[in-house]
Amino acid sequence: MDAAPPGQRPRLPLPGAAADVLESLPPELLNAILSRLPLRDAVRTSALARAWRRRWQSVPSLKFEWDERANPGAVTCVLQRYSYPVREFRHSAVREASFRDSDRWLRLLELKGVQILHLDFRRSHRGLVVHTLDSSIFSCRELTSLYLRGCDVPTTPPGFAGLPNLTSLRLSNVGFPEGARELQLLIATSPMLEALSLTLLRLPYSDDGNGHWVIQAPKLRFFHIADILYHGWMISDLPSLEEARIECPFDHDFVKHMAGLARARSLHLEIEVGDDNILEGLSCTFNDLKCLTLDTSLSLLSSVLSVFCLLRNAPKLENLYFEVNDISSEHDEVDIDFLNAQWTGDMLSKLICINVVGMICTLSEMNFIKFVLSKSW
Repeated sequence: MDAAPPGQRPRLPLPGAAADVLESLPPELLNAILSRLPLRDAVRTSALARAWRRRWQSVPSLKFEWDERANPGAVTCVLQRYSYPVREFRHSAVREASFRDSDRWLRLLELKGVQILHLDFRRSHRGLVVHTLDSSIFSCRELTSLYLRGCDVPTTPPGFAGLPNLTSLRLSNVGFPEGARELQLLIATSPMLEALSLTLLRLPYSDDGNGHWVIQAPKLRFFHIADILYHGWMISDLPSLEEARIECPFDHDFVKHMAGLARARSLHLEIEVGDDNILEGLSCTFNDLKCLTLDTSLSLLSSVLSVFCLLRNAPKLENLYFEVNDISSEHDEVDIDFLNAQWTGDMLSKLICINVVGMICTLSEMNFIKFVLSKSW
């Protein structure tokens, strides 16, 4: 571009000239450029020139990412015009006005072989109706990653063969109106599943003894569950497990479920403050456990007993973290004599690091920390 005289703005090339320069680039380079643009900008390139009017429609690997500002009709139109499989579709805020449109998106995404699907449904403060996904979700057999928030999952259709390529499943504030067995089926029929996160699920209450359901996933490496209620979940053997994070109340048989977590290398466990040692009778050994994080009290005998149940069964533990939770106004006297009575000779023999946060420095807390340090150094 020629230098402009002082005080004058430089002349910009005409849009057609710019388009000609771009058109001279190899097609694979043009596709690479367009695939790196935000979707909105990629579509806007259709205004560059007549030859560019439909170019974005045939660019492989465009990322379909939308937010609350997206016009639902525009989302539908873009999906209809795009001629390649949709690898990734994310919508971070599907508002109530778009709930019906989302059904159409799912049907289109099924046809386009979507692999990564992220849908976050947002109701208004007065919204009472929870959106139920279109059943075409069960036909998206190319899915490798699925994240859902704020919706209900419909009943699985007869003959449902599962999601054979799914490796990551994250559900937050998701309901299964027909019961937890629907979720059990979804997990069990996803043979490649490696990461599972379940947060604040909405499941119908059952008090007839039939509310239990089992998490079966032989290739699962990461497992996270967080809730304010216990929904009857049980854990089968998870032979590939590397990391588990359990942040919810337990039932009285929780010690039986711990066996399913025995292969974990990293375990984060929230031990509910109460009168009982919930891990009493723990028999499985965590031979691979190197990192243990416990969210619990160190001022209640019941909680400290639960801690020792785990420490006795983790012979290779190297990193121990405590997130102290002393919400109870009642504290027991956890003295050195009591702690010595729980000790076994090889406990914490491999310990390298201990970290404690949230202490209020009660005498029991100080006794526990002093005791552990004296035994592990």
